[in-house]
Amino acid sequence: MGSSHSKRWLTAIVALPLLALLIGKGGRTCFAFFVGLAAAVGLIEYYALVLSRETIAARAAGLVLGLALIVSFYTGGLRMISAVLVLAFLGSAVICIARFDPQTPVPEMLYKQILGLMYVPFLLGHLILIRDWYQGATWMFFLMAVIIAGDSAAYYTGKAFGRHKLSPGISPGKTVEGALGGLAGNLLIGAFFKKCCFPEFGWGYWIALIMVMGALGQAGDLFESMLKRSVQLKDSGNIFPGHGGLLDRIDALLFAAPALYYFKTYLL
Repeated sequence: MGSSHSKRWLTAIVALPLLALLIGKGGRTCFAFFVGLAAAVGLIEYYALVLSRETIAARAAGLVLGLALIVSFYTGGLRMISAVLVLAFLGSAVICIARFDPQTPVPEMLYKQILGLMYVPFLLGHLILIRDWYQGATWMFFLMAVIIAGDSAAYYTGKAFGRHKLSPGISPGKTVEGALGGLAGNLLIGAFFKKCCFPEFGWGYWIALIMVMGALGQAGDLFESMLKRSVQLKDSGNIFPGHGGLLDRIDALLFAAPALYYFKTYLL
């Protein structure tokens, strides 16, 4: 466990400065390209978890449609995003019709295909919208810091004080104490950003925003764990030493990013 923990820290030490440089100094196109790359890798990992090896056409179509979703977020057109989602459903349905076999659970494959597009590229695309805001880079740093702080606080609090299982059927290692510690970490780093970067917002709405982000971030973690548990896998991949796959690293972010976008857009 010590070796794995050391790998996690080494990977974070290398990856986080590069990510910060990309967010702070990378242009809009560069950032969107990075999100598109992450969406492609995430989809590949997702399909490896839920689809059989025979569904090459479905995977290829999913990657094309997933990248089209990222492009639609980049263009900033909500109509285009809706159009791509409709095309994703229609395209997946046509592929299922063409490949229909009475022995093949077609509705299940269609469900998994559409779920993958919603889960990875659609949710990730909100990062592009957030980066386009006024002070977009600062909002991105806020989002990343809240998620990382919550994840770290949940891990160490759970290790030190965890007694009551949070969801033993999905993730036996997660505890209620760890979840509460994670929310405390969310609040601590969120309060720092409020004080230093966003003093114009009221504390009531700000605390509500942080709690929603933190709770949905933990839900995102559990959702990805549920996918892995359903196929008896520990990690979604192995591209990050000590961390697993990309989905293992962005599971909380996938749920928290839309929460931040819609909360700020319609409530703050």
